[in-house]
Amino acid sequence: MAAAGALACRDLRKTFGGAVRALDGVSIDIAAGAFFTLLGPSGCGKTTLLRAIAGFEPQDSGTITLGGLPLDGLPPHRRPVNTVFQSYAVFPHMTVAENVAFALQMQKRPRAEIAARVEELLALVRLSGLGGRKPNQLSGGQQQRVALARALAASPRLLLLDEPLSALDLKLRNEMRLELKRLQAETGITFVFVTHDQHEALSLSDRIAVMRAGKVEQVGTPAEVYERPASRFVADFVGEANLLPARRVGARRFAVAGGELEAAEDGPEAATLVLRPERAMMAPDGPGLAGTVAQLVYDGADSTYHVALADGLVVRVRVGNRDGRRFEQGAAVRVSADPAALRVVTS
Repeated sequence: MAAAGALACRDLRKTFGGAVRALDGVSIDIAAGAFFTLLGPSGCGKTTLLRAIAGFEPQDSGTITLGGLPLDGLPPHRRPVNTVFQSYAVFPHMTVAENVAFALQMQKRPRAEIAARVEELLALVRLSGLGGRKPNQLSGGQQQRVALARALAASPRLLLLDEPLSALDLKLRNEMRLELKRLQAETGITFVFVTHDQHEALSLSDRIAVMRAGKVEQVGTPAEVYERPASRFVADFVGEANLLPARRVGARRFAVAGGELEAAEDGPEAATLVLRPERAMMAPDGPGLAGTVAQLVYDGADSTYHVALADGLVVRVRVGNRDGRRFEQGAAVRVSADPAALRVVTS
């Protein structure tokens, strides 16, 4: 039998208005105790998938199981699942402690047990001593922690998080990323996190599913998705990437912008080479693609050079500023890459 927190979605389909395919045959396996992220642009289907798992948006077809037990047809309150929303959704008329205790009271747990659990959860989310405050007396980050504590109160097997950090400012968002990762590690609960923010996905996740137009484009670890994108879309959406139109001219050799690059893998006659800016190399001469520095963006520790190649294609090259060496605008350069740094994709 599947582990208690393991989630399996099989061939999920959901259509809105008879035409919009929000889910178009989605199949995903999520291991128990994992921090799993659904990543993609607006309208890709990630929130619809999350709502289907929660029971808020029943799928048209397909199956969802948790620990081998079917969730299909169960109303949200019958599923061992809880959800944290973008808007916090804490009860403004209740104190922090009352918010956290709410689900336990609905389950008619003993008062002493509820009080102990509330104290335990407030300590877990680092809000000890604030149980008597109302939500309007808390910062946005503190309110989000209350929402997390309330969602964890009944010890769900699965916690769904629908872009819970997007309403916070940058500093709080960065702090809450660390808190989420810590909470997931300490509780061992399976987290399914929805975001359109690639940095959140890469920094938080054990595994990521990149979605597009109701389909899953790729599932993998953050390193796999970033270093080995399965498609042009994934390469372009996750991190910065140079997408170089190429023509194969030999075994693992590709013509690009009037020059040639060698990849570690072969590909079709017409392909796209993916080269991350930090993996690109630049020198005043030597092998690679001839170009001219069109723009330099200084960013403290790093500089990003925008290099115009022979056919007008612009390639970004990111280099560290450690040695103080700099190429000036208008300088003639050669752009190259280690074969292992190039990924060949076709779509």
